[in-house]
Amino acid sequence: MLWDIRARMKPALSIIDLIPNVHRTPALVALRRAVLDGRPAALRLAPEDRELAFHEAAVTLTSPIGARVLKGLYLGGDLKLKKPGPRPVPALDAYIATEPAFRAEVARILAAEETRLQRLDEIIANPDCAKPDELTVPLIDKVFTARLGHGASGALQIGGVTCHRSIVTATADDRLRAEDKVLIWWLDSAGQRQGDPAF
Repeated sequence: MLWDIRARMKPALSIIDLIPNVHRTPALVALRRAVLDGRPAALRLAPEDRELAFHEAAVTLTSPIGARVLKGLYLGGDLKLKKPGPRPVPALDAYIATEPAFRAEVARILAAEETRLQRLDEIIANPDCAKPDELTVPLIDKVFTARLGHGASGALQIGGVTCHRSIVTATADDRLRAEDKVLIWWLDSAGQRQGDPAF
């Protein structure tokens, strides 16, 4: 999942906390099971919604889509409560109501990512079509890898700018494992070095 999409999700436990008298950990397990495994069957999601509803990470995240599933679990009696009986959950309803805006943001992010990847493919196929302001270390690295192979060093013209990739062999240190470093750099129109700093 793209970082920009994850950034628009909230920690799942903070959303679970919007339900009064709920046992948090069992609720998180139930939400995970409902989204990823489709259990209970009444709450199954489309594959694309499943990915957008729940994200397993160091801090588990959920979106308004996942919050909608959580409310379904709550109203269906599938969550363990400290006190019986469902109550109104206005804060959870407010987060669920942001689902259309969340979906619009996801669509915008995915469209921007698709455009970026298409442009990257164009530049890899024809490095001369790049604009100097598009040059970045990752872009230059991808063009070098596509044109010269992984780990190759040298100079390439990309968008009329001479771009350099070199491998600097690290010196062995008693405490650290020595690893080679890749340096990528170019000079901008003002003659200033851009990219990785020189050693």
